[in-house]
Amino acid sequence: MSTGHRPAPRRNTRPYVVDEATIRERSGNPDAAEYILYVRSLIDDYYGFGGQARIIEVAGQRGLAYPGLTRQKVSEQLSRYTLGPTWAMTELIIGCLPDSCDSASIRALAAGWYECARGQRPHGYNGPVSRPRGKPIQDNVPESEPAVPVLQRKIARLQERLKSETIRYLDNLRSSENSRRNETRRADEIEAQFHQTRDELLRLRTVAAEIATIREEYARQCVALELIASPALRSTPIIDLPEPPAARRRIRFGHLVATIDPQAPPARRALARYLCVYAEFSGVSPTELASRADIAATVTMDILAGRLVPTMPHVARLATVLGCEQATLRHLATAASSATAVDECFWSIAGTVATPPGEIVGLDPDNRSPSPPTDPTVPPSPIAGRLRQLATIYRDGLISDGEYAEQRERILGEL
Repeated sequence: MSTGHRPAPRRNTRPYVVDEATIRERSGNPDAAEYILYVRSLIDDYYGFGGQARIIEVAGQRGLAYPGLTRQKVSEQLSRYTLGPTWAMTELIIGCLPDSCDSASIRALAAGWYECARGQRPHGYNGPVSRPRGKPIQDNVPESEPAVPVLQRKIARLQERLKSETIRYLDNLRSSENSRRNETRRADEIEAQFHQTRDELLRLRTVAAEIATIREEYARQCVALELIASPALRSTPIIDLPEPPAARRRIRFGHLVATIDPQAPPARRALARYLCVYAEFSGVSPTELASRADIAATVTMDILAGRLVPTMPHVARLATVLGCEQATLRHLATAASSATAVDECFWSIAGTVATPPGEIVGLDPDNRSPSPPTDPTVPPSPIAGRLRQLATIYRDGLISDGEYAEQRERILGEL
């Protein structure tokens, strides 16, 4: 007896392949062939090439394997059994499929094919059985509708899904209700702030109205004082108060009133006093007032000094800038316009200068009288007439502020 090393037996590495035609030829009936092909399709669809070896591996991992289970045994049942694999092998293959597949439906259809192939239900299987498509109705095989356990499982799944959806809906509803309550609380807070702000605004408007009333009353009192008081009385105060600190000298009462022309008519001095009081309240200089009211600086100074009556457009702009009563200012401007003209003193000076000395109008050299008229008339000066005409044109709004100031300076320059 030889004790030499014996080589290991050679394994047949040729892939064992049985086609569909061979399976149909070996099967005992067409339904058995369909049953075998259905089980083989499960392995091919989920695991592809080498699926039988994968079934053996998964069975070992899931504890479904039993002694003697090999790939050859699985292949033999799927190719050489004339009535198809046993139900235990079919259950093993279905149990090794991925978890994502619908094992219950697959098992019910496999049971239907098993019963079609062998004419009886799988031994020990009490689950649902689905009739394969195109197969006649059998006495012990229900229609394609699922059986009671399948329906019960579907009902359980539907109940679970309904419960989860109900919980999610209730959570969304609670979140929406909380958001609504928060928005309602925020709206209540905003409404309370609105009412508080409105009350504060009403109080501010009341205080502003009171201040406006006091300013208007003070301006009217100053107008009345200008109309009835003499310059000497204004320049001699009863009580000599100290000057306020420089930090509070934004409003300096009296610094614009002192610039009013004492030779101007009373109505124009009253108008100028009214404007000066409001300008002192506003704390603006004549230059700033002219810029904000869009009036020439010389015209503004003449208006504040009582030498010129503002036009109606000037009245509107001055009332807007100074914040005074436009009706009162318009009334004072109308009264000042009907009084003696601003340039009366200039016209009289111009007439005196332009009149040749010794020439008396109304004396006839050929009719000499021992008693000449005691009140001879002076012919109107051409400069005075031009100033009057210029003032009338400007008062009617036919020329602008700049043109008026320029022509006035030019006419006065001829004196």
